[in-house]
Amino acid sequence: MIMRESLAAVLRLVRSARGLSKEDLQEQIDPKHLYNLENAKTGITLDMLNTTSSALSVDPLALLVVASCFDKKLSLDDALERLRIEIKSLIDLGVVKGLPEQFVDGSLVPSKAGQRSSLEKIEAVLRCRAQGMTQKEASAVLGVPTSTVNRIWRKPK
Repeated sequence: MIMRESLAAVLRLVRSARGLSKEDLQEQIDPKHLYNLENAKTGITLDMLNTTSSALSVDPLALLVVASCFDKKLSLDDALERLRIEIKSLIDLGVVKGLPEQFVDGSLVPSKAGQRSSLEKIEAVLRCRAQGMTQKEASAVLGVPTSTVNRIWRKPK
């Protein structure tokens, strides 16, 4: 994961290399917010990364790759090779081919709610509860995540 400080340094260096002050970018980014980003006092959302990179005339991915290289102590060539392998993996998984199907008229299609717990699983959790087990014990015995056990456990008897 890219550390906030590395990305902050990259943003600061790009702005400085472009000869821009915080005030020069104030139409796109509030100078105080940019100060907070460049000093790692706040994290950055994808939307803000897009806005900031646009204001700095640089691709957001380039900012992330450079910051990531610094964090992982990788050369840019090594990082790009890793990215090539990761992207090939996504292609092999069908992610790239399936991406257009996730959109209709340019908008993301909402995903369906998570899969419901099977009746067998619900009954097993409730049996554990009736036997006086704790949620943690039921989770371990059944091999079910504690969050699932908790959700079922809280249902009225």
